Amino acid sequence: MPIADLLGRLGFQPVRKHGAVLWYHAPYRNDRSPSFKLDTSKEKWFDFGIGEGGDIFTLAGKLIPSDDFIRQAHYITESMSLPMPEVKGTEYQNMAGNTEPQFSNVEVLPLRHYALRQYLAERAIPFEVACRYCKEVHYDLRGKRYFAIGFPNAKDGYEVRNRFFKGCMAPKDTTFIMAGNEPGSDCNVFEGFFDFLSAVTMNNDVAQKDNLILNSIIYLRKSTDLLARYEHVHAFIDNDEAGKKAVQMLKEILGDRVVDNAASYFGCKDLIVFLI
Repeated sequence: MPIADLLGRLGFQPVRKHGAVLWYHAPYRNDRSPSFKLDTSKEKWFDFGIGEGGDIFTLAGKLIPSDDFIRQAHYITESMSLPMPEVKGTEYQNMAGNTEPQFSNVEVLPLRHYALRQYLAERAIPFEVACRYCKEVHYDLRGKRYFAIGFPNAKDGYEVRNRFFKGCMAPKDTTFIMAGNEPGSDCNVFEGFFDFLSAVTMNNDVAQKDNLILNSIIYLRKSTDLLARYEHVHAFIDNDEAGKKAVQMLKEILGDRVVDNAASYFGCKDLIVFLI
């Protein structure tokens, strides 16, 4: 995966080019002069502003931020709208040469399938809550027909979930849901749409405020301009090291208006686990 492709998908373009070397403003910090060097022939980067560099995984670790390799891999695959299925043995060998999901014959319907109702029940989400925000999507993938819960984003793409698959129908983006016709004073921020559905299930007042569902933690930094409009920003991010770093980054940018709500699901990784 070329690093330049990843940066481009995230919205970062080179400021100048010299042969195989591209120069950027560092994508994970405020960088007034372009000090981020990418050597496309070696697929290595170096940030002269902080004296650090590496490959695509170390870059993902700076962007999340996280030192965990699996989280870095998920970050890259989600950014590029690639699936990262949980597979074993020869299944992986069979899929390794065909990693990009080719969704075709997509059909969007009201949420109704019994199997999806069961899946929601397993996650303690009432069917009527899911119906407010989700669709049922049917699609062809690798020569077979599937169906799943589809959660729409701002670019008419879908986060796709069922018991066996987690992916995205491109384009990938955040989902912003306003409670009224104008922005309110408070906005809730959720890492994923099941976190959001869990919060609405536990407290319907959540739906009375504006809500931003990131659909991936990678969109948090790029959402700060939107969140800066609000007097209070309530963060419901994963209760782990990476989540804490993400909230700290948000506080550094937006200050005291950011409220970390992780304590409300203390002892659990996220709102989904807490609800179940």
